[in-house]
Amino acid sequence: MRTGFAKLKNHGFSVQELQYLFTWSHKFFDQPVEKKNEIPNETGPRPVRGYTEYRIENIPLLHYDEKIRRMIDSKGHFDQGPTHDKEYPNKWPNAPELAGFRPFMEEFYSQCDDICLKLMNALEIAFGIEDGSLVERCVPSATDLRLTYHSPIPAEDMTFGRASRIAPHTDFGPITLPFQDGTGGLEIEDRTNPEPYHYVPLPPTDTTEMILNVGDTLTRWTNGRISGGIHRVTPPEALKYESGSVLPGKMSMAYLFKAERSVSVDPLSRFVSDAEPARYPEMTAFEFQKWRNSLVYV
Repeated sequence: MRTGFAKLKNHGFSVQELQYLFTWSHKFFDQPVEKKNEIPNETGPRPVRGYTEYRIENIPLLHYDEKIRRMIDSKGHFDQGPTHDKEYPNKWPNAPELAGFRPFMEEFYSQCDDICLKLMNALEIAFGIEDGSLVERCVPSATDLRLTYHSPIPAEDMTFGRASRIAPHTDFGPITLPFQDGTGGLEIEDRTNPEPYHYVPLPPTDTTEMILNVGDTLTRWTNGRISGGIHRVTPPEALKYESGSVLPGKMSMAYLFKAERSVSVDPLSRFVSDAEPARYPEMTAFEFQKWRNSLVYV
């Protein structure tokens, strides 16, 4: 695949629903920090729940380049998981102005999960997988839905490598559904370019447009046949080299679709042969998630 990304239309979400998503996101992040910290994420390898302050999660640490690893991560985020998860329950704000936040987010989560299961079924058809093994590996849901606020930041801090909105990385689930506001800055790696680390902008062009990107679990299941989409968030092109410019705050949302925790994320048998032996060691989806989280919460 050229990028590991695709754009989806006719996905079922209305313009109004997507506008409500960002309206609720603004309402959550507009709270005083002490209110957001009433539902703190317990950092570590466990699933992320509640609010995580700026500079706590360090996506730059996933990269091997020391210059990138030294970048400051300038985002805060709210994460929720499935409603049935009793081991890692969700944390919800109790502010009166957020009274409708939980029911909206739970319904949005459910709709995203339905879309992802349909996409996994489409992949089964494309690969000629007739036993439903991709869909069944993702039920019941273990997915995280994340709202992210990227705080205003001097453009020069990002242009010259002092800070990052999101450093280059791949997601670790099978697929992700990212949603952007109109600020821009999302870039994806173009693997067809002979130059390494060549990124191209993926600007928001339609308020009903949904993005899909491949994650590491699907890469593992297909034994490397499909590569995860490497992406980052940078200053919009028009502001990268404008002296003294400050990037406005940016909202984004990602439905980080994940496999059921107990299933294996080693390659499926149809993608393994004597000529193409398994490239990845066996582990469960939860072991894979905990390993990845341990790298960014240190």
